[in-house]
Amino acid sequence: MDGVAVKTVKEYLSSDFEKINTLIKKNLAPNNVLVNNKSYELFMSGGKKIRPTFTLLAGKLGDPNRFEDVLKAGASLELIHMASLVHDDIIDNSKMRRGKTTVYYEHGYLQAINTGNYLLSTSISLVSTIKHKELHRSFSETIRDLVDGELFQLDQQFNAHQTLDDYYRKIYRKTALLIELSIKMGGYASGLSSHTLNHLIEYGYHIGMSFQIIDDCLDFIGDEKNLGKPKFSDMENGHYTLPVLLHRNRDASFRDRLEAFSKDGEYLEGLIETLLASDAIEQSLSISSQHIEKAREAIRNIDSPIREYLMEIAEKLANRPN
Repeated sequence: MDGVAVKTVKEYLSSDFEKINTLIKKNLAPNNVLVNNKSYELFMSGGKKIRPTFTLLAGKLGDPNRFEDVLKAGASLELIHMASLVHDDIIDNSKMRRGKTTVYYEHGYLQAINTGNYLLSTSISLVSTIKHKELHRSFSETIRDLVDGELFQLDQQFNAHQTLDDYYRKIYRKTALLIELSIKMGGYASGLSSHTLNHLIEYGYHIGMSFQIIDDCLDFIGDEKNLGKPKFSDMENGHYTLPVLLHRNRDASFRDRLEAFSKDGEYLEGLIETLLASDAIEQSLSISSQHIEKAREAIRNIDSPIREYLMEIAEKLANRPN
């Protein structure tokens, strides 16, 4: 079947996701404790499940006799992602997540912190049964870097002078880092060769960067129903994303108004109108497309059908704003 994937990636991995879902449900089963219940509700609310998808695809290239560990790794990655969403909602003061009221908004700061920590500790417990030194090193380092990224994001909030490098550092730790880890854990758990794994990690980096850039653009041009949160919330909360920074760097008036907004909240509507009338979003999407092309190039020698499924993900990602 060289060059052609008969099934979609969702169909190809459906039975594996049933096993991952069973693992997560078993570890998050409601027991009349609010933290457990909210964690379980967050899992049941859906989501793209993109991180365990990468874990499973990488694991399919390795030893099939070690696939149980790949499933555990995939479940643990989804739990980490869920934990990061709960903590992000605190940072962003978000009312909605996946179309539902956030734990933070409904139950307050302490319950949200505890829910995120519970999801994270459950992930650590699940992955602890996998015997692979490098897997555990990467897992622990990534958790540390994720926290560092959240702290850095807080530090940069309402910072009108942050650089493009600051932005790229933020989105790497927010999104690309976790996709890289998803691929690493699938590869480590299945005993994949380092040569193949390195190409997959490069793919994961570029996919992650593209994914977050598109997400940041959709905050301006997306549909609120699909976003699951109010439009322009990044801008309103002082998280200046790529379109904002690109336009700031070339428009002195916009830069001055951005600085004023950062200090006292003035000019928000005008800033958004100016940005939407510019080509900053189009330019940002072009940068995202460059990452997609590099991701495709990184996996050109990966075996079928995994290469085709990774290509499918890249194509879907590239077409999200359309």
